[in-house]
Amino acid sequence: MRTLLMILLFGICTSAFSQSDVFETDGKGSRDIERSSRIPSSPKIIDNIPTHSVVNRPPLDLTHKTTLRKEPIEAATIETEQLLNKFYPCYLKLGMGSSLMPLGELYLNSTRSRSNYFGFHAKHLSFFGDIKNKDQQRYAPASFDKTSLLGTFQTFQSSYSLQAQIQYLNHGFHYYGLTQPKANGDSLAQRYQTVDAKLVLDTHPTDTARFNVKTTAHFRYTGTAKPFFDSLSAWKAKEQAFDLNLLGYYKTPTNTFHGLVGLRYNGYAYGILDSVLMLSDSGLLRKNPIFDLQPGVKSLLLNNKFLIDVGFTVSIDAAKTTKAYFFPKVYAQFGIADNKFIPFIGISGQVQQNSLYALYSINPYINPNVLLQNEVNPYDIQLGFKAKMGKKFQGGLSGNFMKINNRAFFITDTMLSTGNRFTLVYDSLNYTKIEAKMGYQSGSKLNLNFIARYHSYEMLHEAKAWNLPKVEIILGGVYNLYDKLLFKADVTLAMNRFAKVYQPGTNISVANGQYYTSLGSMIDGNLGFEYRYNKRLSGFLQINNVAAQRYLQFYNYPVIPIQILAGATFKF
Repeated sequence: MRTLLMILLFGICTSAFSQSDVFETDGKGSRDIERSSRIPSSPKIIDNIPTHSVVNRPPLDLTHKTTLRKEPIEAATIETEQLLNKFYPCYLKLGMGSSLMPLGELYLNSTRSRSNYFGFHAKHLSFFGDIKNKDQQRYAPASFDKTSLLGTFQTFQSSYSLQAQIQYLNHGFHYYGLTQPKANGDSLAQRYQTVDAKLVLDTHPTDTARFNVKTTAHFRYTGTAKPFFDSLSAWKAKEQAFDLNLLGYYKTPTNTFHGLVGLRYNGYAYGILDSVLMLSDSGLLRKNPIFDLQPGVKSLLLNNKFLIDVGFTVSIDAAKTTKAYFFPKVYAQFGIADNKFIPFIGISGQVQQNSLYALYSINPYINPNVLLQNEVNPYDIQLGFKAKMGKKFQGGLSGNFMKINNRAFFITDTMLSTGNRFTLVYDSLNYTKIEAKMGYQSGSKLNLNFIARYHSYEMLHEAKAWNLPKVEIILGGVYNLYDKLLFKADVTLAMNRFAKVYQPGTNISVANGQYYTSLGSMIDGNLGFEYRYNKRLSGFLQINNVAAQRYLQFYNYPVIPIQILAGATFKF
């Protein structure tokens, strides 16, 4: 094949480059032409893509009837929980006790609101019976009545909150500390009336890194009834007092800088100034302003385990003579084991403003003709710990070591009364208090509390700390059975109380040249039962002084023995 191709290529090249010879000739030949035949099929395109036939479908029949088939569906079950109980804005409590002791109490509150609240509270309690001592000696008329009215309004806004409160108290009673059952009750009667108003404005803007101010204004008026004789109508006591405090504070993530500027004023007046009614009974007027300054800083350190509040207090007493006092103020605590055990320590001091209202609140049988002096605590050192044991137990142990100057003590007034009123004696002392607390709470079903206190008084001049106990034990408990039956019980025990007397006699002791007698132990137990018929109606039974102890509340003042009160409560 290769040889043939080479010969053919050689021949073509030779003929291309050789000289051309042209010649012509004539000849005869025979040519046969093949016959053609016709292809019977038509031409067509041959492709490898398959084709499908088009299916023609009939149009939709709009009159076609549809059929429905019902299948039963099982109803769903939804578990609901009532988050808020129905709120009843009104609460009424009515009852009656033995020895004619009517009781009434009313609460009126606004309905639920996120921004505003207002309420009204009224309470009345009176007693028309007699009181006897342990020897069954009947005392002078001892009836009393006590009525209080309280109105409250609060509003909570995004940048501030405002609270307003006004209270009226009317308390009538008798100086019954005499074993004279036929004494004239009107000559022994006394009545205190008090109006107390308070306004609190607290700013809290959304930006916490701003200076906030809390303003508190407080006003109180206290007045006593005029004496039994109309000619002595001006010889009564009245007192006006007001407080104005500005508390500013600035918060950072770990510190709170705070400062308080305050003014406390108490104006007390008795009788006619520069006039003498009788020996040791003259007109009195005392104006007592006190200025306070309390800067400080509170810090949370070590992952909020360590809290420390450091500052000081400057108080300027501008009563008769101006005196300035400086008191350090330090408090620190440290949380251990997720705050289950918190030891603490602190030191502080204060100038406590005495007033007729404060003394009357402790002992209503005080003579309204009193000399008021402010109490000064140069230091109050406290230390102890607070603890939680599981989810139900909590308790603590603390101790206070105080120095107190001008402490007021109640003693029997023998100058302006026949021994059935009290006056004041002031003394300085070193005071120690040890207190232990223990509590148990199991939800809303059971709540138990125990408090034990030990007091030590080291007096400067007086032989004893008159009327104050040395040992106190307080027990209390509440048991809720299926939210139908509610049981309450409490017991108060106070021991080693003494009263000052002025002459020797039976059961009279002497110390430091002073006569005194024991007031005996005070054991007061109370029981309460409540049956809740439904959420709106219940009945109650209250037994006071269940041990029927005629102990002395103050010298010559035995308390009411066992007292039973029963009644009902209504919500609407």
